[in-house]
Amino acid sequence: MDGHTSQDADRSPSPHHAKERGASKPLFRGGTSDYEAHSTDGVPSIRQHLRSRGISEKGVDIILASWKPGTGKQYRPHLKRWTQFCNRWDIGPFDPTVKNIINFLFETFNRNVGYELVNTARSALSSLGIVVNGYRAGNHPLVIRFMKGIFNLRPPSTRYTETWDVQPVLTMLTSMYPLHILTLKDLSLKLVMLMALTQAARVKTLHLLCTQGMHIDKDFISVYLRGNIKQCRPTFNIRTVKFQAYSRDSRLCVCATLKHYLERTEGLRQEFSQFNDTLLISYIKPHKPVTKDSISRWIKTMLYRSGVDTSRFTAGSVRPAAVSKAKAMSIPSACIMSKAGWTRESTFAKYYDKQIVKEVDSFQEAVLE
Repeated sequence: MDGHTSQDADRSPSPHHAKERGASKPLFRGGTSDYEAHSTDGVPSIRQHLRSRGISEKGVDIILASWKPGTGKQYRPHLKRWTQFCNRWDIGPFDPTVKNIINFLFETFNRNVGYELVNTARSALSSLGIVVNGYRAGNHPLVIRFMKGIFNLRPPSTRYTETWDVQPVLTMLTSMYPLHILTLKDLSLKLVMLMALTQAARVKTLHLLCTQGMHIDKDFISVYLRGNIKQCRPTFNIRTVKFQAYSRDSRLCVCATLKHYLERTEGLRQEFSQFNDTLLISYIKPHKPVTKDSISRWIKTMLYRSGVDTSRFTAGSVRPAAVSKAKAMSIPSACIMSKAGWTRESTFAKYYDKQIVKEVDSFQEAVLE
């Protein structure tokens, strides 16, 4: 199946034949990182290995920061188990054979998990820069063949096999008008749902919106992000989110709602504005910046009010619902991909570079139609 298989078959004892240790090696924890959000808690051998190659402590911190916090959180348990696996079978964590990698992935599979989790474990090993027979750990032909077997045995399942109809939510949003009679709570809920729908936005994106540097125009509002969102990368870095006015129905206009929200909350921000410029704040005292969990609850509240089954659909379901509506309205796939960020890096960059910003946001027009 692979020309290099016999070559590395005897490089180290197989985990199924080697003598297992009675105890694992103690793990070296290294220094304390200044980048706590990208901590490698549970896998200190990575830090030790990089330091042994002559890389400074701060240099290691920056390398480890190449993982976004969410990615690090996903990889951490797999890398911890990889370290334990290597300690158990006297394997060099950064110098394994292909059979070591497959046996480790089999142990993961044997924990009765699905394809997605085994594939995450494979990606975690590849992220360490492990090279076997000239291939990255996760790209070795035998590993790829193994993963195809996992796929056939336990096919991945999507979280949502169907999505909810946007129309009942739009009806609810339309009823929440005029804006000046709404409570701050209802105004906040309406704004968050409109922003999520018109941008097919993740909760994290809404959480990162800030008031500093905001540009308010007659037909649009540009809002800066305080950090990187999921689709950000060195070749494509989104710094602002542009909300387009919706002239067809002021009751569904995200810009009008946002302007009113800023006016209503201006006085409430004075106590913390010098320390935080977060756009979304709590509607109850002391009106501090809200967490991602709070934003998720706001969206679920709006879904519940609109009759959507919130036992099945979470705040994350807004994205597939919005793009499904856009697709049903015959919006070009390029527009949908650029709005939602669903493509490979090169393809996404291609569509972004050629995108013509129109006065009318066709994606929003389709979603709110």
